[in-house]
Amino acid sequence: MANTGDQIKLLHTEVAVLLREKKAEAEILTHIISKGHEPYYAELVLNNVKEEVADKKNFWKTFFYGLGFLISGILVSIASWYFAISTGAMFYIFYWGLIVTGISIIARAFILFR
Repeated sequence: MANTGDQIKLLHTEVAVLLREKKAEAEILTHIISKGHEPYYAELVLNNVKEEVADKKNFWKTFFYGLGFLISGILVSIASWYFAISTGAMFYIFYWGLIVTGISIIARAFILFR
């Protein structure tokens, strides 16, 4: 007999596949109930899988948002350094705020969504 945790993972995987196939929620609930689960449990599983999908989307959205800040901070700092060298200036501006913001947004994405 399979482990209860494995059965739950299998059910979540089946529901995720049905959601990716754009099946109606009522059809998914009927599928879960037909496997011998209670209606309230079917709704719980469906909502959990929908939240997992939303969390994955939010992770990547937040991650790339932070990556944009990080890359733009690095590029602007390099451009500032290049212009300082080419004009003979004695200083350049390091845009550490953008870099720190990018790193903190990326860290936030990993903390909240992983």
